[in-house]
Amino acid sequence: MHPTVVTGAPNLNISIAAPPAWTYLAGDTIIGSVNRSSHLVAPDAKITLVLIGHAKARLISDGYPHKSTYYGDWDLFKPPRQVLLRGPIHIPEPSVPTDWINIPFSLKIPRTTPHWLLGNHAQTESFLPLGTSTRHPLPATYATEWPGAKICIEYYLQAKLQYMRKGLWRVQRATAPIRLGHPTVDADEIRFALQRCSITSRVRSQRLLPSMQGVDLTLTQKTQKLLGLSMVPGYCFEVVMWVPVAIQLENPAPIPLCVSVIPQRDGTSGVIRDVVQRVRIVSIKMTLLSEVEIVVKPSEAGFFKLPKDGHIFAQNLGLEKVFKQLKIPIVAFAGENDRSVDIGAVVRLVLGRDGLRSDGRRLSPLNTCLQPSFVTFNTRLSHSILWHVSLNIAGETRTVMMKTSVIVYNSVLRP
Repeated sequence: MHPTVVTGAPNLNISIAAPPAWTYLAGDTIIGSVNRSSHLVAPDAKITLVLIGHAKARLISDGYPHKSTYYGDWDLFKPPRQVLLRGPIHIPEPSVPTDWINIPFSLKIPRTTPHWLLGNHAQTESFLPLGTSTRHPLPATYATEWPGAKICIEYYLQAKLQYMRKGLWRVQRATAPIRLGHPTVDADEIRFALQRCSITSRVRSQRLLPSMQGVDLTLTQKTQKLLGLSMVPGYCFEVVMWVPVAIQLENPAPIPLCVSVIPQRDGTSGVIRDVVQRVRIVSIKMTLLSEVEIVVKPSEAGFFKLPKDGHIFAQNLGLEKVFKQLKIPIVAFAGENDRSVDIGAVVRLVLGRDGLRSDGRRLSPLNTCLQPSFVTFNTRLSHSILWHVSLNIAGETRTVMMKTSVIVYNSVLRP
């Protein structure tokens, strides 16, 4: 199962009046022409054109005594074929351009999937409700795979030439894929809120004492710290992050990324419980996790068990590189009103289709462009972020890990 590719030859070809790799949106109109330049003499011929859209999933599961293959195929729309020509064709040999067939066309892309196409599917096969009262927008072009699974959401034009020769109908075809983008989203339609995540950690060092800050430890003190002796002060703290529940691609407003360190009296040595500690934010690693889930049609071979599968693709966005380039370190103070530092505002973080940017500069190249979160009948793409936060307190570095869910919205601008 592979995405449809461009096919065509002098005997039949589709030309689309758009720049290469142009992205359409649902509701747009495709214009172009169907043409033929090779020799043909036929008393009766017919040229038709249709726009095809479908979402196909395949899942191969291990089993005994053989593997089982499941399919989840959905037609997203099924318009009637547009008849471009009906009648005789005469292209002499040799010929000149004025002899060739060149028929213009105009096709409008539907906005939603009609209800009557859903009747052959059960609700258990779909992530979306199949009730007649809901109209589902078309998903964007999308294709991916992992071991044992493939998914392909595609749209393409198919032209067909039928003509009579020696009493038999001959058929020739041409295809031209189009790229459909995700619907653009106005920022006013997005709920930009923050979510809290936190984790507790602890450090031990004589440098936590006000009189020892910045002092080199003696060999005896290093040994005491290494052995974890009770005479070495311990400091317990909570790392708190406020991060967005939603991010819009290409939104110029900096992504909020607030970090604070809150002292925890329980677990902190009494001698330093009221001491304000200086915390240097060494680095933050931001890994975007894209989880793709598919659901396919059950089969008798699988005892009608509903087959599902999923895979997580991880992409490091390169945020840690920002901290290596800072001339002045980012510092917070634990115990001083627990004030947070908005790192996103400091380095002006923006998430684009090509990756994370700081001050307009992309931090790290990506294997694939970022896709907004979406769900269609047999496919669901959701996102989460894995945070690795490294902090330095009194010369001791601790790295903590947290995970948050996020909805990635498409840009307000067309790609």
